[in-house]
Amino acid sequence: MIRNMFHMYKDRLANFGAAGVGRPEFLLGREGKYSLRYIPFEHVNKEAKLVIVGITPGPNQLELAYESAQRMIKAGKTESETLIEIKKHGAFGSSTMRPNLVKMLNHFGFDQILGVSDINSLWGSNSRLLHSTSVIPHAAFDVKQGQDSPFAKNFEDVIKCKIFHECFMDCFVPSLQEINTDALYIGLGRCPEQALSWCVEQGYLKKEQVLGAFSHPSTTGGSSVGYYLREVKLEYLKTKNPVRSRAAWLDSAYENMSKNTSLIKNIAKNNAT
Repeated sequence: MIRNMFHMYKDRLANFGAAGVGRPEFLLGREGKYSLRYIPFEHVNKEAKLVIVGITPGPNQLELAYESAQRMIKAGKTESETLIEIKKHGAFGSSTMRPNLVKMLNHFGFDQILGVSDINSLWGSNSRLLHSTSVIPHAAFDVKQGQDSPFAKNFEDVIKCKIFHECFMDCFVPSLQEINTDALYIGLGRCPEQALSWCVEQGYLKKEQVLGAFSHPSTTGGSSVGYYLREVKLEYLKTKNPVRSRAAWLDSAYENMSKNTSLIKNIAKNNAT
């Protein structure tokens, strides 16, 4: 799969903008019940100190990215300027995801780890410190009840699907070689955690770079973030709350993240004295 396809889709992005979401002109391929759609997220922030990895861009990110692309193209911006702005505006940019993501970053003291006064600045004045990406960098969907739903399965399912595996190997893995070798990595959920572990096993990342996983920040996860951050206790969750089935993993992920971030902060503190 070609990593940079912006030149192939530039005219279509300029023409459709956000209205292009779901249109066949942006379909990269189908495989059984799965489909893959182009999103202009090719920019790699090579100097990033923190890399946040999701499963795949969703409909909100597609809409934000297509809208930004149309605006930048029509303003006559260069390809590089356009791709940088799209990534900054669209990656984990929806109002349903970013507040939860900021909340988790603040909880573990990433302002201290990254040396910033405000975590929100990672999407503004300190955007150079953050690289946002996904295991499947283009938008992956799974047909459910006759409609495309964002792909939300395990890393094993990514490997089994040819078009998703190809996107992972040709678009995600090579980007790791371009990013600052001291960058820290966080997965958003179980699939990214599994993918990052695989990258460590294969030698694409150093073990100490991977801090572990957050709960996925989407509000569709219900009380997942609240439970992950120890704001909601298991006994107070309703019997049918789906978070109950993920509680053991969320507990393990929290403890691992707490341990690794505390270690980094302690090392920094000792080096400063």
